[in-house]
Amino acid sequence: MADVRVEYPSDGIACIRLNRPQTRNALSWGMAQALYAALDEVDQNQQCRVVILTGEGQSFCSGLDLLDHANSESIAKTVGDIGTGPRAGMRAQEYMAGLVLRMRKIQQPIIAAVNGHAYGGGLALALGCDLRIAASDAKFCTQFIRLGVSGCDIGVSYTLPHLIGAARAHDMMMTARVLDAKQAEQWGLVTRIADATQLLDEAIQLGQSLCDFSPYGLISTKQAMWANLNAGSLEEAMQIENRNQILNGLTGDVEEAAAAFFEKRKPDFNRKA
Repeated sequence: MADVRVEYPSDGIACIRLNRPQTRNALSWGMAQALYAALDEVDQNQQCRVVILTGEGQSFCSGLDLLDHANSESIAKTVGDIGTGPRAGMRAQEYMAGLVLRMRKIQQPIIAAVNGHAYGGGLALALGCDLRIAASDAKFCTQFIRLGVSGCDIGVSYTLPHLIGAARAHDMMMTARVLDAKQAEQWGLVTRIADATQLLDEAIQLGQSLCDFSPYGLISTKQAMWANLNAGSLEEAMQIENRNQILNGLTGDVEEAAAAFFEKRKPDFNRKA
């Protein structure tokens, strides 16, 4: 059974499904490798406009697979025969944490459809997405500090404060506080809640609405939003926006949007995609 499956439930939409339900989709080295491959697949697919990330079974991702974490054979198959010691540990750490950077860099926006547990590394994956929908039974926890390590891992000390603010992020990372879906929505960790049985349908519907926009407009919005989280000033942020708007103006999509408006029809942004 593949640790990660890629499905195409609708035109322009890919669904990456974490597929180790027997472990609540715990993040093993094999799953990490399969997730990298899945992200590469969708990124190279020019017909794919939006990606949904979800988990098979009762959980999104319950965090790091502790039984597999120190398995030298699993590490060797994934990262290579890196030996032991601090340098080897850093290479393994960077490989796992790099998943969030890869998610950030693919061209498509990613919607996290969070079912059940999003703990530790699972929370990190959800935070690495561009949009988040939670099932009504979803639960969120940083968890790392419970494992005898820092509460900051896989980018969470960056992504979480940007979403919910530093005070609340400190609370979650230092106390391993568990948030239910309602609290997560109130804090801004997710922006929508769906019935568990309708979660994927809601995510697909949201994805379809994004597919109505111009392809490059969607790509450049994702790029600018992530880049401007690091912007040192308003002027710096506006320079990125200005560049993207000029590039978008060269695609022909602005003319198509204007023509569709005056002709009272839906724009056809895929005419040359």
